[in-house]
Amino acid sequence: MLAFEKKFLEHCQKRKFFEKGERVLVAFSGGADSTALLHLLLAVRPVLKVELGAAHCNFQLRARASLLDERFCQKTCASHGIPFFVERFATAEIAKAQKTSIEETARNLRYDFFQRVMQEHGYDTLVTAHQANDNAETVLFNLFRGASLLGLGGIPERRAHILRPLLPFERYELLQYLHARHLPYRIDRSNFDIDYDRNFIRHKVIPLLEQRFEHKLVPSLLRLSQNAAELSEFVEHHIETLLRKKGLSLSHNAFEVKTLQKLTLFEQKELFKRALKKFGLSPTAQQLQSLTNLLCLQSGRKVVINSKLEVIRKGTHIYFVEKAAGEDHAR
Repeated sequence: MLAFEKKFLEHCQKRKFFEKGERVLVAFSGGADSTALLHLLLAVRPVLKVELGAAHCNFQLRARASLLDERFCQKTCASHGIPFFVERFATAEIAKAQKTSIEETARNLRYDFFQRVMQEHGYDTLVTAHQANDNAETVLFNLFRGASLLGLGGIPERRAHILRPLLPFERYELLQYLHARHLPYRIDRSNFDIDYDRNFIRHKVIPLLEQRFEHKLVPSLLRLSQNAAELSEFVEHHIETLLRKKGLSLSHNAFEVKTLQKLTLFEQKELFKRALKKFGLSPTAQQLQSLTNLLCLQSGRKVVINSKLEVIRKGTHIYFVEKAAGEDHAR
């Protein structure tokens, strides 16, 4: 077993990722990262005693190259006796019909397919090949989009049945491993198109920063995202506790003003977020600020969230009032 394989095994054991006999489905695109993941799992399989399968999505977006990706994955799995599942999608046509972007459409198709394979063939866990560089790109992408502190959590290591065991490792480590094992992999040329924001961050922003702060940016962003995720977990627990308090329970779609005023601005905003989530809404930073401003205003003032919901300060409470269809909004 190579040194990097031992390092990967130790990480899996330390984090208690797998149980003996667990059936693990690998999201296998044929690219460098997923190829490295598949072979790492093959190397440690005798120790972890897990069963492996692989699933591949052919989005048919790159003509012959997409077909060659599929054949590469099928051949790789066959050579190692790994069950292989594949599905082809008319992705461009589906995106056009649904009026969604190619990226969003492919993501939805991918995870729907993986979920179906897991259910039909009895797999317990889906593993994806997201690694530290992917996480860095996600954190920067969210930062540039104006995410809050809690929105910088990056890619979670585990969510429900999805596991990402490569998150602590950088892309260069995986490439070194593939080279050491003389393992071929497929290259998706569309990943180099910097018209896409994520590719621009990957090929322009991160390399420029790495030139100045060599081998510091990606680990630092990984620590930041981990800290943000830990903070998010703490905040979630804390806000759930607050929502059980008298005056904050939302049982009648209302908060008590006096109770809210005793809290910090951060707590107030988080409570308003949870309240609007109840109505299926994700508020903007400006809306949250307007809502907290209600606590300093006179009774009768309101914030119009959209055509169907108003938040009104009335007497000792702040009420979330849904508007009936066709109701006159002029007052």
